[in-house]
Amino acid sequence: MTSERFPDRAAAGRTLGSLLAAYAGRPDVVVLGLARGGVAVARQVADMLGAPLEVFVARKLGVPGIAEVALGAVAEGRRHVVLDPVQWFIGVPRRIVRRIASRQRTEVARRVRLYRRARPLRDLRELTIILVDDGLMTGASLRAAAHTLKKHRPARLVAAVPVAAARSAADLRQEVDELVAVTTPQTLGTVSDWYDDYQPVSDGEVLHLLGRENDVIPLPTARTEIGDERAVIIPGDDCALPGDLGVPEPAPNENTALVILAHGGGSSRHSYRNRYLAGRLRLAGCATLRIDLLSEEETAADLELGELRFDIPRIARRLLAACEWAARERVSGSRQIVLLGASTAAAAALMAAAGRPALVSAVAARGGRVDLAGPALDNVAQPVLLVVGGADHPTLQWNRVALRSLRQARLEVVPGAGHTFEQPGALGAVGEHLVRWLARMPRRDRWRLFSVGQRVMQKKPRLAPIALDGPLGDPAHPGDLGEGVATEKVQVD
Repeated sequence: MTSERFPDRAAAGRTLGSLLAAYAGRPDVVVLGLARGGVAVARQVADMLGAPLEVFVARKLGVPGIAEVALGAVAEGRRHVVLDPVQWFIGVPRRIVRRIASRQRTEVARRVRLYRRARPLRDLRELTIILVDDGLMTGASLRAAAHTLKKHRPARLVAAVPVAAARSAADLRQEVDELVAVTTPQTLGTVSDWYDDYQPVSDGEVLHLLGRENDVIPLPTARTEIGDERAVIIPGDDCALPGDLGVPEPAPNENTALVILAHGGGSSRHSYRNRYLAGRLRLAGCATLRIDLLSEEETAADLELGELRFDIPRIARRLLAACEWAARERVSGSRQIVLLGASTAAAAALMAAAGRPALVSAVAARGGRVDLAGPALDNVAQPVLLVVGGADHPTLQWNRVALRSLRQARLEVVPGAGHTFEQPGALGAVGEHLVRWLARMPRRDRWRLFSVGQRVMQKKPRLAPIALDGPLGDPAHPGDLGEGVATEKVQVD
């Protein structure tokens, strides 16, 4: 076993091949490389063993917004989805899994047509199969491949990887006759962490490794990710805010909403919670912008003292600066901006909505300290969704009190969830509450609001539904917002 990094996939393949020397020179052995990265490793293994090399295609189903983490996988020759516990932990709905799987099956079919000219796998009965990939993190792709290959009734099925997470390795050993790994660290990180060079392997490189350069067929790559994100810098009066701007899936239109996911401290826009919710919203047809409302220096100071995140007026001004930037740059969905704040950023979102009603269309809060918005609550005329964990008793009480001051508000309680929604299924529930609420929220064109003393008067807007694509859950789910009516939906544990 080694704890050192591999220079590249070829070097990893040579090291792995030396551990498989017992299979060298045997006529009953065939090496299958899992496309695409596994083929580069398998080429070296096959050469060292003197065995034929073939390609096998499986695809990871990436978590929405966190594509590098698998919630499951599909493989050629079988429609069954092999699910990873990640799907259960996050609570990704099965209908969303099916949607992602359908997209990945399209890519599987494309690769089979390209790499093997749509030919079926060779007869593998009574052969020893060595199935090779470049690493094992969750093991979803290898498990999906093993499920399919076992139907070919091989004499022996061996999985081989340069590096495997210890827990995933234990799971995979239940699916194969033997697992060979150069190293099995308790903490893997990502597979790329174990390579100096981990550049993506192209279709052309796969064909070259298979000795089929002349078989190139111009087949476009299927789009398999849930929208795209790019880094942006948002200028402000006192600091520049880094962010990640995501386009919706499908393409944006005039009814697209822009959801700005804001965090005031204690975590960051890079947390898996913010990334998943952004990905889920893009899958539903929204554009997204993930931002931190504190600079890196302020975040470091806040982690030590925990004070800056409670400067609500300051982070509200920065959130408004992000809204103004989106409108000025004509970002997709910026005609209809929805603010989604977590913890203290929820108070900032409400304060921003009260101060600039013509700019902000709606507000959602996740575990929000909405009580910190103070008197601004009385001036929020936009639709508001409050999502709180059922086990987060202080925050739940603060939200119930705030509900009395909000004109168009709804409180959704996720049973058993804490403040950060880290319980199994809790984050997925938050995502579905958001998607259903947005689907029912009226679109605002040319809101005209003006203040009379402390009371905000509203001229009736022209209404049209926000465009959300794809399944939206149970159509019987109550969610219609009455004009000026505050409601609370509490689910019982």
